[in-house]
Amino acid sequence: MRSLSVILLFAMLLAVKSSRAGGGDPFEYGVSCLGSGRIDSLEKLAIRYLYTNRDSAFFYNDRALTEAQSSDYALGMAVGLALKADLTRAYSGDFLEEEKLARESLRWFGRSADKSCIRLAYNQLGFALYAQSRFAESIRYLQKDYDDAIKAGVCKEGISALSQIGYAYREWGNYERSFDISVKVLHYAWELKDSGLLRMEYYSLADLFMLIEDYDAAHKYFWMACNKPGKMLVSWETLKYAELMARQHKLDSAAFYLSRADTSHMDDGLKKGYLLSKGEYYVFKGDYSEALPYFTRSLQYQRQLTDRNQLMRCLNDLARTYDRLGQPAGAFRYAREELALAKQTDARLYLREGCLTMSALFDKQGHKDSAYFYYRRYIALKDSLLNDQVKAKFASYGLEQQIKWLNQEKQLNAVCLREEMMIRNILIAAVIVLALFSFIYVWVIRLKKKNEEHRRQRAENELEIQRLEGERAKAALQQRARELEIQALRSQMNPHFIFNCLNAINRFILSHETEAASDYLTKFSRLMRMIMNHSRHPLITLAEEVEILELYLGMEVLRFKNAFDYRISIEEGLDTDDIRIPPLLLQPFVENAIWHGLMHKEERGSLFIGMHVDGDTLICVIRDNGIGRRRAGLLKSKSAEKHKSMGLQITAERMALLTGAGAAGHFFRIDDLYDNQDNATGTQVILTIRINSPTGEPVGELS
Repeated sequence: MRSLSVILLFAMLLAVKSSRAGGGDPFEYGVSCLGSGRIDSLEKLAIRYLYTNRDSAFFYNDRALTEAQSSDYALGMAVGLALKADLTRAYSGDFLEEEKLARESLRWFGRSADKSCIRLAYNQLGFALYAQSRFAESIRYLQKDYDDAIKAGVCKEGISALSQIGYAYREWGNYERSFDISVKVLHYAWELKDSGLLRMEYYSLADLFMLIEDYDAAHKYFWMACNKPGKMLVSWETLKYAELMARQHKLDSAAFYLSRADTSHMDDGLKKGYLLSKGEYYVFKGDYSEALPYFTRSLQYQRQLTDRNQLMRCLNDLARTYDRLGQPAGAFRYAREELALAKQTDARLYLREGCLTMSALFDKQGHKDSAYFYYRRYIALKDSLLNDQVKAKFASYGLEQQIKWLNQEKQLNAVCLREEMMIRNILIAAVIVLALFSFIYVWVIRLKKKNEEHRRQRAENELEIQRLEGERAKAALQQRARELEIQALRSQMNPHFIFNCLNAINRFILSHETEAASDYLTKFSRLMRMIMNHSRHPLITLAEEVEILELYLGMEVLRFKNAFDYRISIEEGLDTDDIRIPPLLLQPFVENAIWHGLMHKEERGSLFIGMHVDGDTLICVIRDNGIGRRRAGLLKSKSAEKHKSMGLQITAERMALLTGAGAAGHFFRIDDLYDNQDNATGTQVILTIRINSPTGEPVGELS
């Protein structure tokens, strides 16, 4: 069995999308027709989401249509209806609805004084009619689309419309006209250097040569389109190449490429084409019982959609399959339905195939007159579709192409030779210039040698003075750093905190909570031991800092009877043993969040500490759901305020000294958190610590 055109509808769809990617989108031109009002802005948003987000595109399009209709805005209605027609085609494949919307768009364009983008409606209507096999009407509107595009100076969009006209002629059965248009489009694509359009037209020529059963030529054009046959980028191209393999009776290759089609992500439109190709593969194998289920499932999709071209192809496949299975009733039923559709639309390609099928069926039934009648019609249609003149024209075009490629190859070789000569001359000149500059450089060096000796002696003296001054400054900075470290440790773990810890232990003992007192005392002793150990080191690992925080928070939770909960989140994959920071850098901020944010909160509080790395920077976030700084300021005593400010100030000075920044207090940011009613919901502190500084020290900077 010879199958019909190779999923031409999907090829045409991809041609439209490919031209859009290359700047040939009619809706891209349509944006320039719109103004800057609210309705026009909604339409522009819908166009932006046209092929990326179905729900957003429909939402903005419907909003624009509703407002345009209520304000009787003719241009907005016209563009909106054309866009809705395109959305209907892309997401539901309902070509009858697309036709209805496109005609309504044309009616609104008739009411609008601005018809600069009426080609949007022409394009949608032409495509919808093509899918319904109403080729004469389709070509008429696509021609209007082409004429308007050329008149407006948008050449790429015009070429896209011309390419669609070529598809319509081919499906109609006018191969010669389709071939002429393909050649014309190719010339335009070469001039514009549009690789996407060139690729699609090579596929178009491959389709044409498949239809006239010149499979070697078809294979060549597949190669030109893909660079290497079989390396297709999308599923429909893989299906086309699989069909070519089946026609050449390379069934193993056909099966291989069919298996590469990703059916799990196919939409209904592409799936019906895949089922057809799969069924036709089994027909070429002679396994008709295996082919029948694929055709039957494809027919279910065909009847849901309104693509008559593919529906007629499927009906013809079913008729021939039922005939091979010895079920003439089913064969006649599908053959008559296919022939009736072809007559309605004057689809000569499918008329020819339908007549051939009916002739074979009547011949098997012994109705020689009817068989002869349909066979004569088949011969007449075949001669009109494919005559010697068209074949000769295809062959001559192939010869012209070969000559052109040879000439281009010769020209390319000549250009390469000229470029090689130019590069050689440039290299020779460069060597001469380099030698001249080298001579001048040596001469200048000798002249400056004596002066440099004196300058070097003077520079060495100045460097010695600077070195002595730098050592004194460095010693002073180191001494200041040690002093600040000691002050920070004392301010962070101050006598007030120790007194509170001992007081809490005493309270546990008096309350006969011996286990709690023992647990608290154990954690307190571990914390003090770690603080004393770490006080001797300028840097500790992030893991050790987290361990200190865990001990401190455990004590505070125990002291306040579980009045709050906490969570420490460390980015997955973060190596805390490989990152080093100054000791007890985070504890003052955590303590501040507990005592001034969570301690005064009536309900249960929550504290979050998050750590992650961004490049060479460690980001620490400390967030509580306490009463906020505004209310805490009213409750705090002067001594508490002084303790808080001193702790944060000393911590900032530590980091400024380590980095050499010269200014303190600029490596963290404190934000107040509010809800929608401007009620305080807590406080958030963000610390930024660079962990890969040139000096090897962690660097704090303003968040």
